[in-house]
Amino acid sequence: MDALEGIGHIPAEGPFIVIANHLSFFDHYLLEAALFGARGEHVYFPAKAANFKHPVKRLLRLSVGCIPLDSDKPDRHALTAMKEVLDDGDVLCMYPEGTRHTGGGLAPFNDGAFYFAVRTGVPVVPAMLHGSDRILGKGEAVPRRATARMVFGAPLTAAPDGPRSARIADLRGRARARMERLGERVRWSYGHATEDGAARIRHRADEIAVTACVRGRGLDRTEHRRIAVLHSFARVSAAPRPRRATAPLAPVLG
Repeated sequence: MDALEGIGHIPAEGPFIVIANHLSFFDHYLLEAALFGARGEHVYFPAKAANFKHPVKRLLRLSVGCIPLDSDKPDRHALTAMKEVLDDGDVLCMYPEGTRHTGGGLAPFNDGAFYFAVRTGVPVVPAMLHGSDRILGKGEAVPRRATARMVFGAPLTAAPDGPRSARIADLRGRARARMERLGERVRWSYGHATEDGAARIRHRADEIAVTACVRGRGLDRTEHRRIAVLHSFARVSAAPRPRRATAPLAPVLG
């Protein structure tokens, strides 16, 4: 990971849905690492059921919490599993584009994530990735040595009233607009050190340690791992890197 920004927008507790652009299968690992550091919990990803047929691919997808989803017909088992994730207070990560898209910009959005957000009342946290397709391109099996960048935006909630279809469309439109702005941020800031972002990541790590102390106990294994992950993100976020783009940096959207 080249840098991580906006970690302060990730809720420390309670269920929510992350919506992200989708460039590479490696996106799962990057999002899982960032959200584990912020939350200490695993993340669940709906994925096409057809991708679970090969035993190796099935193992890889299950290892990052993928839920088989038949996109060609209503899949009640998958819908129930996703609802259980949110009912249990966990995190569901969905790619509203529906498939990997590296053609620039965002592909049209599906309604699935926004339907769940409206139905359950949980917030939606937008995220944008840049460069993950250079690590693992479509159809490739071996990751390459490259870097990626990720930025999270502030949570969005569905309108409280109105027809469900209108609330879904409204949330989808607001989420897309937010992700387009985050996309500009993540592309133009690529290669820039972000001291403020690094400080926020370190602050989240300090919160974990303080919480354990307040409870009168030491850090457990998961907390040690979370702090290590967060400090590794902070180091790369603050490190000077070769500049690959020149444009004024906008603040991470609040």
